Amino acid sequence: MSEPTVAVLDVDAIEVAEGFNPRTRFDEGELATLAANLRTTDGLVQPLAVQTGESGGYVLIAGERRLRAAKQAGIEKVPVVVLDGDKAKVAALAENLIRVDLDPVEVAHGLQALADAEGLTTHKKIAARIDKSAGFVSEHLRLLKLPEGVQRHIAAGHVPVAAERTLRNVAKVSPRVAECACELVEKGEIEGRDLAERLGEVLCAVAEGKLPDSPTMIDAGHGESLSRIVTDPEKYAALAERYRAVRSYEAGADPVIRFSEAEVDAARAAGCLVEYTEDRRGWSPTIAYITDASLAVDLAERVIERIEQRAAEDAREQAELAGVDLSDDADSTPAKQIKEARRVERAERKKAGEDARDDNLAIGRALLARRGAKSRKEHSLARAKAVALVVLDNNPVLAARGLRLAFEQLQKVEVKTLKNGEPRTKVTYSDPAECQEYLANRIEEARSANEVLELLADAMIAAELTDECELPQSRRVNYGLRGYSAVEKVLADDIKAVRPRRRRKRS
Repeated sequence: MSEPTVAVLDVDAIEVAEGFNPRTRFDEGELATLAANLRTTDGLVQPLAVQTGESGGYVLIAGERRLRAAKQAGIEKVPVVVLDGDKAKVAALAENLIRVDLDPVEVAHGLQALADAEGLTTHKKIAARIDKSAGFVSEHLRLLKLPEGVQRHIAAGHVPVAAERTLRNVAKVSPRVAECACELVEKGEIEGRDLAERLGEVLCAVAEGKLPDSPTMIDAGHGESLSRIVTDPEKYAALAERYRAVRSYEAGADPVIRFSEAEVDAARAAGCLVEYTEDRRGWSPTIAYITDASLAVDLAERVIERIEQRAAEDAREQAELAGVDLSDDADSTPAKQIKEARRVERAERKKAGEDARDDNLAIGRALLARRGAKSRKEHSLARAKAVALVVLDNNPVLAARGLRLAFEQLQKVEVKTLKNGEPRTKVTYSDPAECQEYLANRIEEARSANEVLELLADAMIAAELTDECELPQSRRVNYGLRGYSAVEKVLADDIKAVRPRRRRKRS
């Protein structure tokens, strides 16, 4: 390529051609400010980059914003650098990407154009060309795989670039769902960062939102009303009648269709399931929506067929148990089979209830008969342990609330010498699980019912009297024994005997 030449040209002699400047939007306020600066100075100091055109004129390569501002300021002539040869466009693209404040999508288009013009086949080579990281290049080029509607919101600054990954996964299934999510950000109904951090909530908001050209979003995780799945009145009436025929207790209600994993897998295989699994500290709920209306209708009908088949099987099993043969009844529809089976079931339920009452009364008589000194002597320890274990299971932080503060065996004390020679004592307390295990083991080792009750009462008294102020806030436990006011009254004498004479007020 020959050496560039410097010249001064009329602004009207410079043609702006497509393909050199990745910038697609120009802020009018910024242009006005730049034009005002040009009026108060000696005009453009930095030359524009141009190339000789085929018709003999000049084509702008770099500096379109400065050219627009110069025209707005009334400047007639501007300095230029004339570049010739096939590398002119490459030079223009590289300069714009380095010098101009582009939005992320404009940067992406510029990077792609630079790669195409110079034959750069890897992100690493593109990055080296403009002195950026390969991660920067990859992050921006991925934006070009998003739907144009999503790109528009990223370019406008409504949606952060960090949301690209989640939006890309959604857009693979339904570009319109991804666009609607961005539209909710623009309307201020959700935050832009929610697209990257709370996509499950965003999908729910899109499904519930009322936007123009709203996409089909049938809840595949929690169930959907049949009327929302099937919009054709005749089809809906037929399916609803079939559903209610086997579930008569839902007569009059709009059936709720709950898709099984088989239907969800079918929607996923068809490429029309938008889903997102959230991580909530060990609990990972999945948000899933079917985006194809016709497939959703087919899957709903499949659910109803499965309900009918299951109901017919249940009816045959109940009839067999009752000795009723339905196989020879030509007019034995699933609904009639169910009706007959329910009649048999009601009779069996009545008989079972009568038997249960007889058994329950027999248990009561046996309990009364075995009361006495002999029974208490033989079983008092086991009974006390059973009661104690129930209390512990329902109050898992009982031991941690008091015993670890009162008993040194639930503490670890370390004494360290500081640099100034002064000793420093550090106390580490057992965690709630360790305290619970300690108390449960003590109860298991007890030799008498009185010892069990004593251990349990000690834990209750310690929970009432000990002061957690010696613990950091994060290590304290939220404790409240059900019915503790009554327990405190019963144990009043024990509590009085243990309570410190001078006790700090609890925070």
